[in-house]
Amino acid sequence: MRKRKRDKLLLSVGFLLPAYVFVFFAFLIPGIWNIVLSFQEWDGFHEKEFVFLDNYRKAFGDALFLRSLKNSVMIAVITMIGATLLGLFLAMMIYRLGKKEGAFYRLIIFMPSMIPVSIIGLLFTFIFNSDMGLLNQLLRLIGLENLTTAWLENSATVLWCIIFVGIWRLLGMPMMLCFVALQEVPSTLLEAGKMDGATYRQQMTHILLPLIRPTIGLSMIFVLLNAFKTYDLVYVLTKGGPANLSMTVPIYMQKTAFTYSKFSYSSTMGVLMAVVVIAVVLVTKRVMKGESYEF
Repeated sequence: MRKRKRDKLLLSVGFLLPAYVFVFFAFLIPGIWNIVLSFQEWDGFHEKEFVFLDNYRKAFGDALFLRSLKNSVMIAVITMIGATLLGLFLAMMIYRLGKKEGAFYRLIIFMPSMIPVSIIGLLFTFIFNSDMGLLNQLLRLIGLENLTTAWLENSATVLWCIIFVGIWRLLGMPMMLCFVALQEVPSTLLEAGKMDGATYRQQMTHILLPLIRPTIGLSMIFVLLNAFKTYDLVYVLTKGGPANLSMTVPIYMQKTAFTYSKFSYSSTMGVLMAVVVIAVVLVTKRVMKGESYEF
């Protein structure tokens, strides 16, 4: 018996070891090195010099960094809420369909999540184009020419365009997770509710949503983490413009490090961004905390 337990333990360690090694070298070591670098001054060529909290004081006094951080949080939080609510609504609708129809709609809705972000950015660059864009052409066609604008150059619309694209790209993930969670709910619970005279809306509100609340919270965190990584989508759509109005922290970090050779200051922004992400994730988990049920 002891030999069997030892063999199982060794087998488990053998399967987990490659993952631990990958996490150690790809995440833990770079993360620690990034934190240490944030307390130094380094341009990539000269010797490193400890400056302690100077980079952090500079970051909190940098108006462009604060704007970038605000934009990143705004894009991530609104995208998370929009994609999760819309994905949950679509999952509820697909849940009532047959297997073939449901599979077709799940594929269509999830497909944007499989398209490379650069392709999505190029696609919506043509859609939002001020002259020949599909959106402005459609508005002119239906007689709403007064609503046409330069969507990605207008300070009032540029962030909302990025958020719209982010929601469209990411809503497939919460839709699939919520649909799978709905499939796990025993049909006997719904049948009991139906016998008591509950409509589908009442079943959804009082039976389905409370039971899948942990999955909804998990979906929100997945979308949130993906939405915070706004470098590729924003870079293709606007490159942080116009006049840095859509600048996000990842783009500002890249420019600071590789254009101005301020690697330490870029590391400082990365550390502050990580702290904000962790705080938002913890708040989300706290708000969406729900009980786990066994069926």
